[in-house]
Amino acid sequence: MLISNGRMGYLLLAGVLIAAVFPGDALSAETAGSSDWEKTVRAAEQEGEVVYSASGSHRFLEEFHRHYPKIKPTSVSASCNNVVSRIMTERRAGKYLADVVRCGMTSAHSLYRGKTLQPIDTALSLPEVRDPSKWWQGKHHYADPEGRYLFVSGASVYARFASYNTELVNPAEFKSYWDLLNPKWKGKIVATDPRTGEGRNGSRFLYYNPDLGPNYLRRLLSEMDLTYSRDYRQATDWLAQKRFAFFLFSQSDDTLTAKQQGLSVQVLDTTRLKEGVGLDPVGGAYALMDKPAHPNAAKVLLNWMLSREGQIALQRDPEAAGRNDSLRIDIPKDDVHPMMRRRDGAKYLIMWNPEWMEMKPVDEIVKQALEQKK
Repeated sequence: MLISNGRMGYLLLAGVLIAAVFPGDALSAETAGSSDWEKTVRAAEQEGEVVYSASGSHRFLEEFHRHYPKIKPTSVSASCNNVVSRIMTERRAGKYLADVVRCGMTSAHSLYRGKTLQPIDTALSLPEVRDPSKWWQGKHHYADPEGRYLFVSGASVYARFASYNTELVNPAEFKSYWDLLNPKWKGKIVATDPRTGEGRNGSRFLYYNPDLGPNYLRRLLSEMDLTYSRDYRQATDWLAQKRFAFFLFSQSDDTLTAKQQGLSVQVLDTTRLKEGVGLDPVGGAYALMDKPAHPNAAKVLLNWMLSREGQIALQRDPEAAGRNDSLRIDIPKDDVHPMMRRRDGAKYLIMWNPEWMEMKPVDEIVKQALEQKK
């Protein structure tokens, strides 16, 4: 068969254009990726279940189940300490029941140090999840030294440091964290027990803040005659009743709810304090177990939670009370309380910094302060 020079040129040009518009490697990779994801979903549907272990609200799983009706999400809801303890106990008995875990930083690091996890970066399958341009600072954020195992998907302005009674405190007087050590506040502060929950998180923030450090934490706990509570709502009630002027290491959503009910309480705006404001990984970090009970379903759940749809569902969870600002930047932020939204151009202290995870020196200061109080 003979082809004229004109027709040959046309065919060559068409071939060049097709190659330019549809690069073979990229096209085949995208097709293969889509095919692999579909296989994963089908395999997950055959498994029929996924086990999600975390503290806090699990209501967003209803949205996941609507999207993947053949995969039943099973919730294990407990404090992060109990989640980790349960997983370790099960593993010692040769039982591997957990799939995906979401825990606070220190608990998540316990799983990481225990070598119970598999890398998350290689499990990210959806293009919209893998694409770093969809995320704050143009990258994925991890809380482990290797940057592969503990995925941080949300981070809000650290508003849980302190709440105050608006009839007893003038917030304009506070330009620095050090102002809280003014002797006039001695005996007028209730705080979450620094050995638990937000108390531990807040103590870690103060210890590792370069402008505060061990000296500040030691003085706060030993000089200010703090009253401790493990009940956030009880402490919020005490604050509203004027029994105390400040509630440290508070649950900001409890404070904001009380404020909406007309009580004289408010969250202290830490963005005004000169030592810098923390960026708090609300909800902690995601972890993928190294021997998941449902490996394909675990992968589907993880990718969905990090997808645009999943992050919107998490951010809108009514139990989060507007405090979960997703690190995805391609979703609306109307559901995030203005006080807790990240601001463009602001400088933050990253509270999931792996170097901040060593708790022994923090715990030692806390222990000494509590022993002195006895």
